Amino acid sequence: MDGYPFSVPIQVRWRDLDAFAHVNNATFASYLEVARSQVWHELFGGREAMDLSFFVKRLEIDYRRSVHLYDEVKVWLRVGGVRGASFTFEYLVESNKTVAATAVTLLASVDTTIGKPRRIDPDLRATLETLQLK
Repeated sequence: MDGYPFSVPIQVRWRDLDAFAHVNNATFASYLEVARSQVWHELFGGREAMDLSFFVKRLEIDYRRSVHLYDEVKVWLRVGGVRGASFTFEYLVESNKTVAATAVTLLASVDTTIGKPRRIDPDLRATLETLQLK
């Protein structure tokens, strides 16, 4: 999708479905988590590369259409903005080449030893900025 430089294919599983035979709304949050985990692994080297902890501070999902068991699903991701100790990921959930949902997560960087916000490292900031819409 235009404007989203990173994507992850998602396999819809039987357990993702609700009583109406479409993907349950809460499952979309898990799909976003898969995309975040994969981008962290591929572009940032995973947890081993940097001693940083990020927590989801806010999650917003706007649903546009239902997703079903055999749909081809992709989650597209980009960085919306980077601040001192936080940044946003913006997502587009695509199902059979149609937008099924859009979403935003606000992630906060926290020093887990003292439980306080920690500024984002300049190298990490530079990598995050490569995922921003230009």
